[in-house]
Amino acid sequence: MSGLANANSELKLGGGAQFWVYLSPQNDTAKVVKGWSVTLSQGNWSDSITSENPTKQIKTPNLSGTFDIKITETDYSTNPPRQIDIPAQAPSTNKIGCNSNCASMVGIVANEKGLPGGANAKFWTTWDAMCASKVS
Repeated sequence: MSGLANANSELKLGGGAQFWVYLSPQNDTAKVVKGWSVTLSQGNWSDSITSENPTKQIKTPNLSGTFDIKITETDYSTNPPRQIDIPAQAPSTNKIGCNSNCASMVGIVANEKGLPGGANAKFWTTWDAMCASKVS
């Protein structure tokens, strides 16, 4: 099975930064990482893409620049289950950049060996993965 991404629908670039999440096919990420959530924020704006709707695309209201990102997954080894942070894979950090005429991507990949109760994945970012020509 290939990675899950929402690239199957057309992106209309411009008018605000856009984001999508890519689940790597490596290490059966879609089967291993459950209950994940990617939240992007800048100032008082925020939006999320979750495992409930993994192909959602976020388009900001004409925002650009650097956005904070928080990525979690559900740890089912505890009762009740709890949300734990997914750490960044170097050199990525909990920030992502995107111009108002571009789309950026957050990728999630399962670790080769999962840890019971631990974060079983890492994430990486691709800033300005796709951009439209700027209209002068």
